[in-house]
Amino acid sequence: MLVQHTLPLVPDDRQRLRVRARAMAERPRPARTLQRPPRPPGPPGFGSLLVHLLALRNLNELAVAKTMCLMSGVCKAASTVRMGRDGAKALDAELLGGFAAVLGVPVDVLASLTGVRPSARGDGPSPEVADAAALIRQVRHLTADQVREPAEAAEELHHG
Repeated sequence: MLVQHTLPLVPDDRQRLRVRARAMAERPRPARTLQRPPRPPGPPGFGSLLVHLLALRNLNELAVAKTMCLMSGVCKAASTVRMGRDGAKALDAELLGGFAAVLGVPVDVLASLTGVRPSARGDGPSPEVADAAALIRQVRHLTADQVREPAEAAEELHHG
């Protein structure tokens, strides 16, 4: 919901939302109990690394798939993301572009690291995608309840 309502915002509203999220992240955090042990990274490989980087942003495979579709138009099933993590599906240009968008980095950077040829050269993510990726990174330490606050603010800004 946060990304869905952030992407269509005007730049000033996206910036306000990021400032708000940054301030929330700087507040003392409530004590949390670990509900489940962290999933170990998959086998060595770039698919595993990219999915693990997104897991550090509190995005599981389903959240990665949904967010990737919203941010890049690369719409894959969570099982495809999981197969990429496990090395059962090789990274291709399309997935690379999707991962680059969610991470907020130019696809050329990931292409140079992975050796996968990108489908198109780009200067990096659009401003709205870069802001959404930065927001995802900023809220990574917040609880689900805390993330609702900027998500609701984004929804209010989006719907006026």
